[in-house]
Amino acid sequence: MQFCSIRFLVALCLVAFALSLPAQNANKKNNQKKKKKSGIIKNTAIAPGGVHAPIASWNPPGHQDFPAMCLDDEGRPSIVYIGHNGRKDTLKLAQLIDGKLVRTKDIQTRGGDLYQPTIFNDPKDGLTAAWSELVNGRWLVIQRPTGKGRLRWRPRETGSDIFLDAAVDTAGRQWLTWQRFDAGFSNIEIKWDTDDGKRRHLPLTKHVKGDWEPRLILGRKDEALVLFDSYRNGNYDVFLANVTADGRSTIIPIATSERYEARAEGALSPDGKKLWVAYESGIKRWGKDLGAEWRKIGGGLNYDRRIKFVSVDLKSGKVRQISDITPLVPDVVSPLGKPGSGAVNLPKVVVDQGGKPWIFFRYCPERGAGYWQLAFTRFDGKEWSQAKTLANSAFCQDRRCSALVDEDGMIWAAWPSDNRRNKQHGDTGIYLTKIDPTKKLASAGPLPFEIEGIQESPLKAPNDTPERDRNERNEWTINGETYTLVWGDVHRHTDFSNCRTTDDGCIVEHFRYAIDAGGLDYLATSDHTEVGKTLDPYEWFQSQKLADIFQNPEFFLSLYAYEREQKWPYGHRNVVFDQRGGPVVYIKRSNYEKSPWATRLPPEDGVRKGELPPWHLWELLHEHGHRAVTIEHTSAGTMGTDWSVYDKIDHKFENIVELFQGSRESYEGVGAPQPQVVTKTSKSQFGKFSAGVYQNALRLGHKLGAYASSDHRSVHVSYGGVYVKNFDRSAILDGMDNRLTVAATDKIFMEFSCNGKPLGSILESTKKPELTMAIDGTADIQKVTVIRNETNYQVFEPGSRVFNKIWTDPNPLEGENRYYLRIEQVDGNMGWTSPVWVTYQP
Repeated sequence: MQFCSIRFLVALCLVAFALSLPAQNANKKNNQKKKKKSGIIKNTAIAPGGVHAPIASWNPPGHQDFPAMCLDDEGRPSIVYIGHNGRKDTLKLAQLIDGKLVRTKDIQTRGGDLYQPTIFNDPKDGLTAAWSELVNGRWLVIQRPTGKGRLRWRPRETGSDIFLDAAVDTAGRQWLTWQRFDAGFSNIEIKWDTDDGKRRHLPLTKHVKGDWEPRLILGRKDEALVLFDSYRNGNYDVFLANVTADGRSTIIPIATSERYEARAEGALSPDGKKLWVAYESGIKRWGKDLGAEWRKIGGGLNYDRRIKFVSVDLKSGKVRQISDITPLVPDVVSPLGKPGSGAVNLPKVVVDQGGKPWIFFRYCPERGAGYWQLAFTRFDGKEWSQAKTLANSAFCQDRRCSALVDEDGMIWAAWPSDNRRNKQHGDTGIYLTKIDPTKKLASAGPLPFEIEGIQESPLKAPNDTPERDRNERNEWTINGETYTLVWGDVHRHTDFSNCRTTDDGCIVEHFRYAIDAGGLDYLATSDHTEVGKTLDPYEWFQSQKLADIFQNPEFFLSLYAYEREQKWPYGHRNVVFDQRGGPVVYIKRSNYEKSPWATRLPPEDGVRKGELPPWHLWELLHEHGHRAVTIEHTSAGTMGTDWSVYDKIDHKFENIVELFQGSRESYEGVGAPQPQVVTKTSKSQFGKFSAGVYQNALRLGHKLGAYASSDHRSVHVSYGGVYVKNFDRSAILDGMDNRLTVAATDKIFMEFSCNGKPLGSILESTKKPELTMAIDGTADIQKVTVIRNETNYQVFEPGSRVFNKIWTDPNPLEGENRYYLRIEQVDGNMGWTSPVWVTYQP
């Protein structure tokens, strides 16, 4: 067993009472028996202050997740949570009775997709739950008393409401705030009870860029405070809104530097004059221009994530910067310029009766086991206490801790965990603890707001090319059809994958990136099925549910995907669906046979014993009947494909290939130029994996179009362009199936056709092929190369941003001529079109 530092070893010696249970990927029945014998799970990355144990838990077989807590009339913790039985979500209530957590109510039993519930104690209705629920393709805010009571919700004709928070003020008013998507960037809304018994609804923000994840704090007057973050300044900044009961609202900035600043939480001082705020802080230029060269010195959406702590004087609006609390856990802050870092995420703030703020947060050291645990610390006005780990808190990144202070001054915290000891997902339960704030805590001393010796991230823009506005579209009418070019990515990894966990971040961050920083039109996250762990059915369910949360018709589309990481000679593939419920076809036959999707398996066939080769993947996709697209990536490497092992590719599913990947390089061909915005390598050389290049696939007769995606860490340099007739999920797969695709490192508009047929077409011709090309670059175009049968055939040098040309091949080959375009800009950006296949028969 390896620990992150000597301090961890000392801390573990102080908590020898912690008992170890088997890993969660062992036999579940044995685990459940052993869980009853021991309440504490010992993990490897323990904070210096030691371990604080839970006092109660609720962890029957299955998944109990997303807890939120309040106190009932008797002062007992009451926890609303989402139960999942392998098929659907339901909403349930657990309460602390005689020292045990007991499920007492089923609040929503019809099932479906539920997200981020909350609970409050209403003077009239008692314990009341509120949550977001997917109804007819839209997420609606619904609330219901946990006793006898009707559902309270207002159907809306458009849009979706997510990231809900709610509470009741001292006057008995209910306040609810949430984030709203409605055919555009998201905004924050709030509604509350008025004194005349009605409800008032207010759009709190209405901006041209996204506002995110509001958190509600009730003031000491007739007012509510709402913390949220916004991309309105071109990066995420934290803001505070003050809303009075008569409908007046003001918004002040809290953190507006050039860094990523988001996901804030806060709590009031006992006198109501001061707000304590903790928020996540990340790198400058978050979500911008990160390719292969840059990732060598560190990067990713969650790279170098920290937690900053400030106070806000509510009368003057003055913000006082206090501390960066990240150093409270060793091996989280890493010297920048290293390829990886630890991470701290999702702070939760409560204030005890003595006015001292406490912060709960999730952390994952750089050299940890790749999962997040919870820790807490206290600030006495000058010094911080040593962070203590909450036992039984190991889980994925994106789960909030719910915490409150009761009338006796005790602090209560509730959280979900599957007690993992590696990245493998297990059954999820709810844990509850009580903290006595009067007990002495070891001091960690004061902490500065800016950590000495930590330099700014070295990530810089590769050029000064202006970014194309996301509303700038390329429409192309050809062969009687009109298409729109949309840009997206279907190869992004999150903390559900085993590798590079702390740098890649959670699913929510990837959709934040795609919608705001990336300016994409569609996205699918594609976590590994079997690298170091097995993608759990519950993780696949969560991945699909979160995709639906960010589906925003007419503005942004989400798809469902995972990656089969099959080694050479078969190749890694992303499997993309346009509908929920597609099967996970694992690589290992044994994993598939044990899965919920298990069907009759084909006989063993292939060079890798015990695996399902790609042709078996396609056969099983046929059997399940779900429409899917499969896309091979990094084709000329250890993860790649020897195209000669494929007698035939099933074109019902596979018609495009990831020619370019931002995390690495272009796989176009041996000796082909590389985009200088991504790598300093000028030409492609793949050694023994040269059989995997795209040009070899074309040479062997595989009719595959060009596409681009990102993979780990990389952002903003991979654009998978698809020409679509309509803006919906099925149209994107239609475009992929018909090879109406382009690949690019920037939003370079590319039109390419032959004899009036668009790129991706297969045609016969008795006349010489006439190629029509129209390029609208993001910088001046240095070269447009026509590649014929995998050879540079004709080069044009426009020297301008726009290039239009009709060119007839003077000497076509009798038989098949395969043409595609390679575009090189002066700023180092590149683009590639899908080919046209022309059989010339004069």
